[in-house]
Amino acid sequence: MKRIILLFALTSLLANEAQKLPDIPTLNIDSDRTPTIDTTNNTGNTQTSQPLRNPFDALVTPKSSGQLLNLPDLNLFTKTEITLPSTARKIKKITIDYQNLDGSITTFEKVLDGNIDWHLPLILAQEIQLPNTQTVAKSNFTLGDSFSFDINKQKVVLKTSFTLIRNFTLTSPTRLILDFKSIANKPLTESLTTNLPVITEVTLETHLDFYRITLSLDGQYNYSIKSDKEEALEIDLY
Repeated sequence: MKRIILLFALTSLLANEAQKLPDIPTLNIDSDRTPTIDTTNNTGNTQTSQPLRNPFDALVTPKSSGQLLNLPDLNLFTKTEITLPSTARKIKKITIDYQNLDGSITTFEKVLDGNIDWHLPLILAQEIQLPNTQTVAKSNFTLGDSFSFDINKQKVVLKTSFTLIRNFTLTSPTRLILDFKSIANKPLTESLTTNLPVITEVTLETHLDFYRITLSLDGQYNYSIKSDKEEALEIDLY
């Protein structure tokens, strides 16, 4: 009986001590406002962070034009100096690696042989070669009193009384050969440097039964030959 009374009294005491829990406050979040965070570093300077970035936005925005705005500048090689060690006494060859239009690399070697002074640097440079103003270009001239030439850039007008019997080209160096039928068998030999581009030299030689005109060229060309109204030969190089 005493146990029942004690248990009842304890239950009544706990019921009297129970209190009502406080209400949980309502948290209102304004989604239209982006919070900023003020931070202070160790130096005492206060920094304000930028608005938070949307993680789904791209870090780099592509250009709509598809063009490169900052193109690299061409670095034109002009000059370099090479200093050899004090043990160098002779130069034997130089080797240059250069890149072609298709991107491939080619090695060029130039064999040299000569004594060198290691105190002086070796210089590799590219520069514009100014024309020699003392030389006189010759575009109108006559060889052997029988072959008259008029050169205008890549066109030659050749006047002669002899008949052209054949024409062909030779390489290393490039030359255009014109052979004319010889009648009088008079020996004719003469040569002239034109100081012109394309046709650099004209030579007249006498062979057994023909005269040979040699046009020395500065490179490889195709050519055509035809006779004009005055029966002169028009030679076009292209």
